[in-house]
Amino acid sequence: MKFDLIIEALAGHDSSGRVGKIIKEAGDAIKPNDIIFTIESGKGTVNFISKYQGVIEALNIDEGDVVKKNQVVGSVEGEKQVSQNINNIGENIKKHAYSFGITKPACKKYEVDVAVIGGGPGGYVAAIRAAQGGLKVLLVEEDKLGGTCLNYGCIPTKALVSSSEFLDKIKNAYEFGLDIGSINVCMSKIIERKNTVVNNLVSGIEHLMKSHKIEYINGKATVKDENTITVVNKNHDAVISYKSLIIATGSKPFMLPIEGSDDADILTSKELLELAEIPKSLTIIGGGVIGMEFAFIYNALGTEVKVIEFLPQILNILDEDAVACIREAAEEKGIKIYESTSATAIKTALDGSKIVELKANEITQYITSEKVAIAVGRKANIDSLDLDLLNVKLNEKKNGIEVDEFMRTSSPNIYAIGDVTNKIQLAHVASHQGIVAVDHILGKGRAMNYDLVPSVIFTSPEAGLVGITEKEALNRGIAYIKGVFPLIANGKAHTMGETKGFVKLIADKSSRKILGGSIVGAHASDMISTISNLIASGKDIDSESHVIYPHPTVAESIHEALLDLDDKAIHFAK
Repeated sequence: MKFDLIIEALAGHDSSGRVGKIIKEAGDAIKPNDIIFTIESGKGTVNFISKYQGVIEALNIDEGDVVKKNQVVGSVEGEKQVSQNINNIGENIKKHAYSFGITKPACKKYEVDVAVIGGGPGGYVAAIRAAQGGLKVLLVEEDKLGGTCLNYGCIPTKALVSSSEFLDKIKNAYEFGLDIGSINVCMSKIIERKNTVVNNLVSGIEHLMKSHKIEYINGKATVKDENTITVVNKNHDAVISYKSLIIATGSKPFMLPIEGSDDADILTSKELLELAEIPKSLTIIGGGVIGMEFAFIYNALGTEVKVIEFLPQILNILDEDAVACIREAAEEKGIKIYESTSATAIKTALDGSKIVELKANEITQYITSEKVAIAVGRKANIDSLDLDLLNVKLNEKKNGIEVDEFMRTSSPNIYAIGDVTNKIQLAHVASHQGIVAVDHILGKGRAMNYDLVPSVIFTSPEAGLVGITEKEALNRGIAYIKGVFPLIANGKAHTMGETKGFVKLIADKSSRKILGGSIVGAHASDMISTISNLIASGKDIDSESHVIYPHPTVAESIHEALLDLDDKAIHFAK
């Protein structure tokens, strides 16, 4: 008798996944409980298990194919032997100690050149770099590949930024000669799109793991000794012996030690990415990068947003002129900003709304909103491993793992990268630290350099900076000159209707070399790399000012800022 092979369930609530390893092929004999192939998705890996005694007649899939729930993937000639749905995860978890109705195999032992704990932008990049270098690599990730950045940070936030920017464009469509009519915001669709973007990228990393033959285990790593870690998950136990270990366990949100901050309904950046409905009002405690990005996102979606910042200015990493531009844009959009203000307590009103107690200049006041989010930074995950067993020391402030310029810890065969070092908590820094660590393992002496780390802020307008800021130059007593070109004098910015912002360059007065730069405005996140290259090249103003930039582009403003270092900007008269 012929039966269709149907994907009846996936991990969690996933509706699609990617075919992993194919165990059985067309023509193979099968019996009940045989694994035919594996399916990997955002919620984990499941085994597609036979319910039949017979022979596989057809299997219409290949490794790497995307498959969906209820999809027919082949056929079997034989007899049905099992009446229950073996692929029903919920039912089998109750009946078995381990997953999907399969008896948990014996402990697996691995011997590798490099073990990596953490599959974020530091960990997975390090793993790929090591595999490219010919090393045998195993990566352990407790949650999802891609880490916080891909699943709960950089990427999903920017997906929401894209939706909010698109909405903002539509709202102003009439300025471009377009009469759109009424606009309806579907939050569930925005979240669905965000999840699709994330899942596609996670699947991409899973594919990279396979293509580089990197052993991947989803589970929590536990330290056994300086050369061994163990992992326990629902599929199998593992003991991993390694020559070198890379710790890339990342960070987690820092919560303020104030009354009410530990309430279950207080939001972090993770929850802000999953709200089913757009809140009518939102108070964000923290006016740094995370707080201000979410402020602009939810403001665009129609939420009344208030931001509380303890420091004298929001986005403290920027110069005041850049902050002033973003602050003005925020206030024009209706975002209320409280600077030099402390949040001292969070209380819940009878109607469920939140009351935040504020203190500024010894004056106490109260603001009310439907939701409250805390975005005051992140702290290293240094408590996720027994570092004493690894003989790994923390830094002087005890807020991160101590590393040298090659990312080595106090234990010579153990490295640490990314947020867990608490050097600079940026995804691209973690990735580069991973490359530096692996290169050192491979015998290359490339040291980590933090002088040219660019930062981008996805507010509206965007901001980017690299090298030293003007306030840093002043604090260091550096004799400098600056060139500033406003986007209101840029033709492309006018065509886009985005004339807020400027490009600013800082150069050494004596050597005339570029020391730093800031951009506020359209495409700042993309253009800042050009200034990074200007600084890295070590060339002076005279040579760089002769580089030809295409017209019409916003990037021309960089050239004009170069010219303005000598007060010779063409398209702007002071």
